[in-house]
Amino acid sequence: MCLQMKAFLALLLLLSAVPAFCWVCPACGTANPGQICTRCSLPEVPPGMVYIPASTVVLDGDTIQVEPLFVDSDFSTYRQVLPWMNSTITTLQKLAEVVTGQYDSNLQFLRYTPFTGSSDGSGLTVPSGCFDLPVCSFTRIGATEYLLSTGKRLPTAAELAAAEQAGLVRRVDVYDLMATYSTILESTMGEMLGRLAGQAMFAGYSTADERVLWEWTSDSPAGRAAVEGPCATIYRPSGRGVAGVDCGYFNVTFRGAVTLPSTLASD
Repeated sequence: MCLQMKAFLALLLLLSAVPAFCWVCPACGTANPGQICTRCSLPEVPPGMVYIPASTVVLDGDTIQVEPLFVDSDFSTYRQVLPWMNSTITTLQKLAEVVTGQYDSNLQFLRYTPFTGSSDGSGLTVPSGCFDLPVCSFTRIGATEYLLSTGKRLPTAAELAAAEQAGLVRRVDVYDLMATYSTILESTMGEMLGRLAGQAMFAGYSTADERVLWEWTSDSPAGRAAVEGPCATIYRPSGRGVAGVDCGYFNVTFRGAVTLPSTLASD
């Protein structure tokens, strides 16, 4: 029997020995028929998430130990959040709490976002070209509530740094979003006003590093004066910033994380 045929038969034998429904644990490599790894007790990785092992990160000069966790492989999208918004948000006040944080009874707070809806805030949607874009204009309050409904939480800045080390944090130039947003603004405000509004939104983001999307985190920055209002740490590749938790920004998005059991077995 030729060598190639032997190798092929060996592969068939191996595949037949592992049930098709098994998943391979990313922590220890064990094939498992159930939802918990039989060797290290890691739960099966949820769809759309990635396992981040325990790691050490350096963030703004601080060395931080990060415990293992699951983190979304990419940003949350408008397609994902719209069903939750339409089933949960029942008042304009609540809508404003989730989006932009700036309430008015005429829905003007949605003017610089892709969101559209009826006068009472129901029937929320976005143009088809926005469905799979990262969700922006969400307040941290809104991001936290949405993720909680999915069984997730906001990651810490250190956890996002660990995700970046794993190659998961991608740089998104906000100019890519500007092109889509400007088109929306032109259709709702008129070509001239819409273009001017779009340019105003992105004024001051002249360098590639400044134009990268930020992400909400669960961290509260140390040393912030109470008079400045409640603040949160925001993260972008290789850095941290600060933003108000009750404001939504066109260049801040988010993703979810899941805490893993502290009883995971070590190798």
